[in-house]
Amino acid sequence: MLILECCTKKADYNSGYRDGYVLNEFLRMIDHPVDYHEISRKSDLLDLLSDDPCYEHVYISSHGEVQEDEVYLQLPRARVYPEEFPEGCFESAELVGLSACSLGKVAFTRRFMQQTGARMVVGPKKDVLFADSAIFFLNLFYLMHCQERGAKNALARTADFLKGTRPFTVRRGG
Repeated sequence: MLILECCTKKADYNSGYRDGYVLNEFLRMIDHPVDYHEISRKSDLLDLLSDDPCYEHVYISSHGEVQEDEVYLQLPRARVYPEEFPEGCFESAELVGLSACSLGKVAFTRRFMQQTGARMVVGPKKDVLFADSAIFFLNLFYLMHCQERGAKNALARTADFLKGTRPFTVRRGG
């Protein structure tokens, strides 16, 4: 599993916006192999993803924005637009999790999936607290890795478990 922690500014550390770090520690606790990277520069992110990453699951913790004409993943030092991701970089991934406000919306996911080859993207459709995101994805990946549930089953069970929290949406490619 690949975890990209893109909330690396000191303000993010102090505000607890590091759910990628929390997920990494949890997966290490259950002895699940994780490749964890803290990313703050656009070039570092794109270089890492250009090296033909072959991961079953990818998790990106960051900020994001979906405005009228502009959708992007916000890094501490740059914006990354869907078209800037390396072509086909997530073709081998069963699921890409985005913990970045509003990036679960079609305006981002459609272009992101076309560019990266991601088959399934799970992300918030509105602003979400990083603690809520951590709980959602901890439960999801626990079911997938410890209970050996498939992504669809784990998503359904996670949604059922967290009935009161519905800020996430799932997009599937054709």
